[in-house]
Amino acid sequence: MLKEMEQFYNKVAKSPKVFLIYSFIAILFFSGITFTFSIPGLKGFSLYFMILALLMYFLVANIFVGLFKERVWLVLMIGLLLSSLGMGWRLWLEWGEYSLLEYMNPTVYFGYPIVIALIITAFYSISSTMRGRNVD
Repeated sequence: MLKEMEQFYNKVAKSPKVFLIYSFIAILFFSGITFTFSIPGLKGFSLYFMILALLMYFLVANIFVGLFKERVWLVLMIGLLLSSLGMGWRLWLEWGEYSLLEYMNPTVYFGYPIVIALIITAFYSISSTMRGRNVD
């Protein structure tokens, strides 16, 4: 398992632009697509979409481990910026639609991008710590 992880990080190090673009697009689109499905307690919640989004954010966090060494604040800011843009993009596309009425409150506007950024940063920190222990 450790060998496969290091091979993955080596692939990321060999072509950082491709993986960086992939991770940016993944955060942007998944935060826009899944925000109506992954907030428990609101209409449209789906455990399947929430788990799918968490898996995608875990993959993105592991790409960030291969790209950024010990840059937690950078990962947090990238996650916050891109998840906000993705959610804003979705709201802009569907502005005025009745189905989004439940999501039109400040808690969702500010809370969802912050939670996504914190989840990605937590996955990044855990994976980075595990990689650091395995390298030593």
